[in-house]
Amino acid sequence: MEQWNNVELTNMSKKSYTLNHAYNMAEKLNKENNAAPTSNGSGSGSIKGNDSVQAKDQTDSSVLKPGSDVRPKVEPEDVENLLRRLYGITVSEVKEILAYDDRNFLIHEDSNVKNPLIVSHCPHGYILKIMNSLDSKKEDVVDAQNQVMLYLSKQQIKCPRPIANASGKYYSVEKLNGTAHVVRLLEFLPGQIFRDVPITNYLLFQSGEYLAKLDRALKDFTHEAYETHTTTWMLQNVPAVREFLFAVKDQERKALCEEVIDAFESKVLSVVPTLDHQIIHGDFNESNIVIETAPNQTDHNIKGVIDFGDMSKSPLLFEIGIALTYMTLEAKDLASGGIFLAGYTSIKPVSSTELGYLKYCVAARLVQSLVLGLYTHSLHPTNDYLLSTQHEGWKLLEKLWKDSFDSVDELWSTTGHQYLTQSNK
Repeated sequence: MEQWNNVELTNMSKKSYTLNHAYNMAEKLNKENNAAPTSNGSGSGSIKGNDSVQAKDQTDSSVLKPGSDVRPKVEPEDVENLLRRLYGITVSEVKEILAYDDRNFLIHEDSNVKNPLIVSHCPHGYILKIMNSLDSKKEDVVDAQNQVMLYLSKQQIKCPRPIANASGKYYSVEKLNGTAHVVRLLEFLPGQIFRDVPITNYLLFQSGEYLAKLDRALKDFTHEAYETHTTTWMLQNVPAVREFLFAVKDQERKALCEEVIDAFESKVLSVVPTLDHQIIHGDFNESNIVIETAPNQTDHNIKGVIDFGDMSKSPLLFEIGIALTYMTLEAKDLASGGIFLAGYTSIKPVSSTELGYLKYCVAARLVQSLVLGLYTHSLHPTNDYLLSTQHEGWKLLEKLWKDSFDSVDELWSTTGHQYLTQSNK
């Protein structure tokens, strides 16, 4: 299958609307998705008079549950109808992009058809994002994601920008096959994806630098939605992965996952209140980094970042740990993580205490990715994108946890120092 870079919002894993669509309809559809019977069978999802229970219900509805299939069920004709109705676009070409639990489509419009709804046309095309039904329940978070893309675009961080629809909104809620989904359009950011270029030490170091600059830009960004937002993919929610361990059929691997979760809970989650928190990207991985060829036509430079669907207010340590996981996976070399860390800490220093927590974060993210990947693939067995981490992921997890756990801190430190002292770049 031909591959294109998947844009913005989660690996985002990720109705019918008229031009005078009122947004109380969006609220109505979300209520339909959220409706859950109470003990008296009334169909109301709230429990009056018990704030603590209400808060728990809100948290529970924000994360994936076993048996859930949240991926949009969309036919090709739905895509063209949505584009014409919401954005006035007549399509010349549509290609679906691999995604986790959303549906993403690369769109090229027919330039021969005038479209008064889009004032400034993107010459590279657009990404139509149809969000999964779980994330579609959180419209305040969708607004936050749109706002952060607009904010970063002004901070010299290249990323997709949202396009307003016929009602002047950056998203709408549409009912597709009986389920409410958020639909939005983003500018396409051209370039190669990190996973499709040779992984060099220079690119690893540059990735660390770029993430540190992104985090520096995000430090001053705030949005009310992120004060309470939670998702399955936040490292804070690693303990919830226990509910999905049934998807791991190998008993030794299942036991390894349980051991990692227990250690992460006791060593890292126990100190979360003491860690520095801010808004983080939350999924700086090989599929979400856009690359361009350097002026020397030999090296590659990082051009921008996509997929803001896993943003949250979290420990900054978790941002680094998640990215370190994927950089090490791509390099297929545990030691190479030290070069990425050297790049990051050259821009934003990290305390020795927090550096010591990173190995737990990497192991926890690997478990999260491996287990949830197996679970979701059981629902969509033809989507091999869901298994992209499996082969190298288990190898890395076993090497880190069983063979190198006591020595990996020194390994990363030494590798980073050697790169800084020996490299011309």
